[in-house]
Amino acid sequence: MSLASERLVIPITAKDKARVERKAAMAGRLSTAEFVRRAALNYEPADEAAAAELRGLVAGFEELHANTLAQLDRTDAALDAALAHFNRDRV
Repeated sequence: MSLASERLVIPITAKDKARVERKAAMAGRLSTAEFVRRAALNYEPADEAAAAELRGLVAGFEELHANTLAQLDRTDAALDAALAHFNRDRV
């Protein structure tokens, strides 16, 4: 393991700094610098192919959701009709 020899200075609000420090403290025996270093080095932004795949999945789920709601409306109407039919026969 090599010793850190470079500095990275980033602007941060006091509120965000306090939040990062709290998270570092909750992570255990890590300095704030080590916590931020690990978080930054482990972060991998989604690539465009993965994002496109997720957008496609969302579109598919939106269509499925719309179809499910339409089926539920039809089922609800059929149930209302059946209940009305049986209620008429009781009277």
